[in-house]
Amino acid sequence: MNNEIPWDWYIVRASALIGFLLLYISVFAGTVSCLPGLRRIFLRLRSLNFHCWISFQALVFAVIHGVSLLFHKFIPFNLADIFIPFHSRYETLLVALGTISLYIMIILVATSYARKYISQKLWRTIHFLNIALYIFSIIHAYYLGTDLKSGLLREIFIWANGVLIFLLAYNMFYRLWSKIKKREVVCEIPAVNSYENIRQSDPARGEKRSDENFRRRI
Repeated sequence: MNNEIPWDWYIVRASALIGFLLLYISVFAGTVSCLPGLRRIFLRLRSLNFHCWISFQALVFAVIHGVSLLFHKFIPFNLADIFIPFHSRYETLLVALGTISLYIMIILVATSYARKYISQKLWRTIHFLNIALYIFSIIHAYYLGTDLKSGLLREIFIWANGVLIFLLAYNMFYRLWSKIKKREVVCEIPAVNSYENIRQSDPARGEKRSDENFRRRI
């Protein structure tokens, strides 16, 4: 009788669960920091440094998860299967979503740590990839995760992600509504403050000040 403990399988599962939990915290922190009412409760989570640190830890565990699959004894994986999307013959689409998610995480973490050297507009544009990353990761985890097939962990996964998806949708609606209301105010009330008119008429100056304020939050 073989009593050998499958450490490789435990590492694959544990790294996947921890990595997704950290990703969840990262997306949750970025979402609630923009919502009225909730942002005061989670004030400390608004720190960009905290957001970067959590995202980096999620990336570390995602890499561990991928590399540990090389030692999986029941389902053979090679480097190409793990790091080239759609190369694996095992659950090709689902494994590819995991690989793509890994590359998106690398881009997001790299640009977060390089935010001193890029504009705020570019940083925010790139970080809309967070939505794709989160969706791909949910699908990858839900359909391939052994621990999510049944039981309490599955229920927690479904309900926790359901809440976060609702907050993401509300966040997008709130941002869109705020922009629409802002445009309505601009149309109804002509600019009275001459200083603001000068700032708005000088895009270079306004963008520079915006980037400086953005970097000052670091």
